[in-house]
Amino acid sequence: MLDLEKDGVFDQTVQILELDASGEHGPHSIVIGPKGESLYMICGNNTPVPEMIQTRKTVSTTGIDHLMPPGFKNTEFTDAAWVVKMDPDGSNLEVVASGLRNPFDLAFNEAGDLFTFDSDMEFDLGSPFYRPTRICHIVSGAEFGWRANAGKWPDYYEDSVAPVVNIGPGSPTGLIFGYDTAFPGKYQKALFALDWTYATVYAVHLENKGASYEATFETFLSGTGLPLTDVLVGNDGALYVSVGGRKLGSAIYRIWYAGPDQDSFVDSYVPEVTWNPRELRISLESYHGKESPKVVDRVWPYLGNEDRAIRYAARIALESQPSRSWRDRVFSENQLQIRLPALLALARQGNEGDVLNVLDSVGDIDLAGLSEEGLLVALRILEVCFGKGRSELREEGRELLGSLRNLLPHDSIRVNRELSRVLCYLGDSSSIDALLNLMEQDDGEKTIPGSELIERNFRYGSRVLDMLEAAPLKERMHHAQMLNWITTGWTLAQRQRYFGLVIEAINTSKGGKGYKFYWEQILETAQHALSDKESEKLAILWEGLKADEPLPVPQGPGRIWELDYIAKCLEKGFGERDFQNGKTMFAAASCFNCHIMGGEGGSLGPNLTGVGQRFTVNDLLESIIHPSRTISDQYQMITLHLKGGDSVSGRILSKDSSKTLIATNVLKPMQSRVIENSDILSSVALPVSTMPPGLLDNLNEEEVLDLIVFLVSDGQKDHPLYRPN
Repeated sequence: MLDLEKDGVFDQTVQILELDASGEHGPHSIVIGPKGESLYMICGNNTPVPEMIQTRKTVSTTGIDHLMPPGFKNTEFTDAAWVVKMDPDGSNLEVVASGLRNPFDLAFNEAGDLFTFDSDMEFDLGSPFYRPTRICHIVSGAEFGWRANAGKWPDYYEDSVAPVVNIGPGSPTGLIFGYDTAFPGKYQKALFALDWTYATVYAVHLENKGASYEATFETFLSGTGLPLTDVLVGNDGALYVSVGGRKLGSAIYRIWYAGPDQDSFVDSYVPEVTWNPRELRISLESYHGKESPKVVDRVWPYLGNEDRAIRYAARIALESQPSRSWRDRVFSENQLQIRLPALLALARQGNEGDVLNVLDSVGDIDLAGLSEEGLLVALRILEVCFGKGRSELREEGRELLGSLRNLLPHDSIRVNRELSRVLCYLGDSSSIDALLNLMEQDDGEKTIPGSELIERNFRYGSRVLDMLEAAPLKERMHHAQMLNWITTGWTLAQRQRYFGLVIEAINTSKGGKGYKFYWEQILETAQHALSDKESEKLAILWEGLKADEPLPVPQGPGRIWELDYIAKCLEKGFGERDFQNGKTMFAAASCFNCHIMGGEGGSLGPNLTGVGQRFTVNDLLESIIHPSRTISDQYQMITLHLKGGDSVSGRILSKDSSKTLIATNVLKPMQSRVIENSDILSSVALPVSTMPPGLLDNLNEEEVLDLIVFLVSDGQKDHPLYRPN
């Protein structure tokens, strides 16, 4: 919007960038860059990068970038959520970061560094590839490795940027630094991060760590009825936060400090904006996306720097140059700490001949003599080589089996994971016993990201207690998943042990809804690999699987429930309700089939954990009785009409500039199909919710009220609306 007449009234609209996306995972916030010379915009993972944006600080790869075993999809480079920089008039566009999921906002600190608050997939809670909401430092050329379903990169991959701090489950929204607040000093320096799902404002305290940052965080504000959306600092030094979303009631709240000597806090913060490692990183980043004969010599010594952020900046600068200009130098490099990142760069950007030479070069390295960090880089190099190379490269890789097998088991859980990936990909049956031992030694993850909030925020913390009591078996799942690559060389005793450990995990451990899906996928894939004779001998093991309990039946009698009638029933209040019956009615009304509450349930619809903090009673009732009035695009069915006359219906999981990933079976979200965007003629959003009406019609009044209180109280047994046991 332009104010051409300088009268304080916008009088012209000019489009500066056209984006083929909308909705909750579409385009998000725009912020002004340092010195007001540029704009930065962040887009969610359903927003393809427009073809008109030719300049990229990010460096893409071709071929598979993350190897996944049978039953799970390999992944290739995708922009996912991305950040674009542009001039105020929309010119000079460049993608500066990619591989996020769905962050909503951006914020610059006083040093001119950019941050975001990225979202998670609560579906994956408890799995080895779960990535919690996290604060990310958006450095030049950053790749954060988000991929759909189970294909997300772990944050220790050398060619990804690790988060500054993990927060936990939630839905990130607004973000702002507190520099202009009239708050105590530490809050003036804090990054305030808003979470919509759990109605929480976090204060994130950043500290310099080499060329990047590390952080701690605390709950600054939380409460009922606060579906937080955005935040700014007012001229009065107060924080102003807005609430709403998904047609909820909206409001703006003011947060100010009224403690001792509050006036003395105004303008008391003076930031330190420079330090040497940061300046070195920025100087290396100046070469990103630019070809110059001077770059290779300039950045080469920093490929082996102890600071990961500096190594990353140097490697991206190197990968921005044609590989022919530096490939020979890779193999002549004698310093191992430089050679390894250089080999990774060539594995990512080289041709088939380069990949084969890189593989041979790794074979010449004494892997047992590497540190944990060095070994992780070497294993990542192997994964990239195998992903980019032809299938016959597997035979070349088997020459490494001896040196790799001798490293298993390793003291590092992370190294064991990547050894498992590579050894199983190569079909090394001699590693089966060692991996079964690692599976058996996993007695459950006693903490999950975000579980430290139990002490600070019981309203959230109570949701994860059940999961902690039936601790998810992350390492067991990882190795069980990888072992599905090995289809020959098993003894019957090994098979019995494997299936026993898998079935025990399914029966006794818990995670997010996807946790059980993933275990069932692992089990099904392993069963399909069995011969008829093996299946017959092992069939008795399947009898140990616990069957799903049937849905409870309400007492009734029911009626056709209408919003006005229930509202009238509530005029006299709730009375003291029955917690267990409310939970039972949540199941009887089929709510658990599609919604998560307190770590239990399905993921076909929105997670209802914390719903009592975001929704009023009237909002909840309207959503239940009239489910099609408000349909989030994240849970809407879409029909894609394709060339040739075919059509595909389902939920869009992600979309980039070339492909759309759609889940065609809402009951089995892992079953997805990749559609080339060029094959899509049109897409039509269906106006009817997948949630059917009439779910309450079999319940009587007492049962309906118990169910409503179960939702309003977020399933807390000690809520005052529940009658004592």
